[in-house]
Amino acid sequence: MTEKIFLGDSTSATFVCPKCERSRTSDISRILTAKARIKIKCTCKCGHVFPVFIERRKYFRKTLDLSGVIYSSAGDRKYIMAVKDLSQSGCRIKINTSFPFALEDVVQVEFNLDDNDRSFVSKEAVIRSINGPLLGLEFMEIKKYDKIGQYLMFS
Repeated sequence: MTEKIFLGDSTSATFVCPKCERSRTSDISRILTAKARIKIKCTCKCGHVFPVFIERRKYFRKTLDLSGVIYSSAGDRKYIMAVKDLSQSGCRIKINTSFPFALEDVVQVEFNLDDNDRSFVSKEAVIRSINGPLLGLEFMEIKKYDKIGQYLMFS
């Protein structure tokens, strides 16, 4: 299994060997690139070699497939969407129809989480990326202990 390390704004990472549990903290600024995710191989003093993904994201991102709707900023039309991944600060969604959205548009997304309560989420977001039918959204407001935060921490 590949270990994941989340850096946020840091340039140092702590690597823990899955075999002997020995840890080492290293400055990794020289290997950081523009990519959000980097895969490297670590060699422990015990000789064990293991893969590690270094995530430059501030928040953990969970892969999902939840249905919901997205509204244009005017609120006049809604489109069916699927939430493909979710983090504290945003989400990636997929829309199967052509849509009139552009970068920096403000939209409203609504969906239910797949937790026990089927928690309803309604968030205002800014479109930060468009890649075919996939939209990268950044939430306008981030609350650490809202439904999304609890969901990501406990499920």
